[in-house]
Amino acid sequence: MLEISSSSEIKLSGTDIYFDSKRAVPLSFISSANFNKLPRSEKIIATPETIKLLGKKIKGSAVLSSPYGKPFTLGSYSIELIPSGQMLGAAQVVVEKDGKRIVYAGGFKLKNTATAGYAELRRCDTLVVNCAYGAPKFIFPPPEVVMESIFEFINRTLFEDNVPVILVNPMGKAQDLILFLGEREIEMSLHPAMVKTLRLYEELGVRIPPYGGIKRKHFKNKVLIAPLSYRDSAVVENLKRKKVAVISGRSMENGTFIRSALRAEVAFPLSNHFGYDEISEYLGVSRPGNVIIRGNFGDSFTEGLEKDGWNITAFKKPRQLELF
Repeated sequence: MLEISSSSEIKLSGTDIYFDSKRAVPLSFISSANFNKLPRSEKIIATPETIKLLGKKIKGSAVLSSPYGKPFTLGSYSIELIPSGQMLGAAQVVVEKDGKRIVYAGGFKLKNTATAGYAELRRCDTLVVNCAYGAPKFIFPPPEVVMESIFEFINRTLFEDNVPVILVNPMGKAQDLILFLGEREIEMSLHPAMVKTLRLYEELGVRIPPYGGIKRKHFKNKVLIAPLSYRDSAVVENLKRKKVAVISGRSMENGTFIRSALRAEVAFPLSNHFGYDEISEYLGVSRPGNVIIRGNFGDSFTEGLEKDGWNITAFKKPRQLELF
């Protein structure tokens, strides 16, 4: 039912549909809005939330909107989108034909976040996942525990009369953090990229706490939240009293390097991708006969899963540290 190319592109046999294709294709399913750039495919399938969050990134593509839990047919296949838990609107694809079921889970997340809700797990014959953190040591703490640590860092920094600067991916994790801090009445100054996405979240029904934009002379008693690429900006550089924190799942493996690269005092291991414990849990529920993994992972990752009895087909990409 699946065709896999040498570049690990995955296509549903007998159709034009690819899953999260990295090149322009006739029809591509997009699992989430967390993409910096997207190839201009002729058509895309995604949830209404993902389509809205992608905005101009999908300009020029015909859009096929499909909400969660509404199966549709494509040729001889039945297709349904279900939540993946990764971020608002993120989805998995359930494909059924002749009594067989494939689930393309993408980069799911089982540890619940404020804006994504819980992932839905289905029994299947074949499971396809995209791996971002491919080693058994990647077992992330619960998001609420990391958020509490960030909250403590902010309060301590404010008490010392410094400006807390939080560097984070502007899509997904940032919104969860902003909601968390807003509930604790922390005043925030947000980078325009954060504000733009927050307005879309509000239009999609997510309640957002009060926030302000970046005003260079009005940071006192506020936390500045901005993308990682904003570290070298004049605004941050000109802050005489500041402490910088970076939020990255990679900090579990390369915390010292990340802190050095971004000149940060601390790094927090918050991720919207699954850890090793989460894929183990997913497999225990879905019980697939075949597991297809593509992305960044080491041999210990697949060997550990194989020792647990799973039939693994792995497609590696060159490993690299992704900071930005």
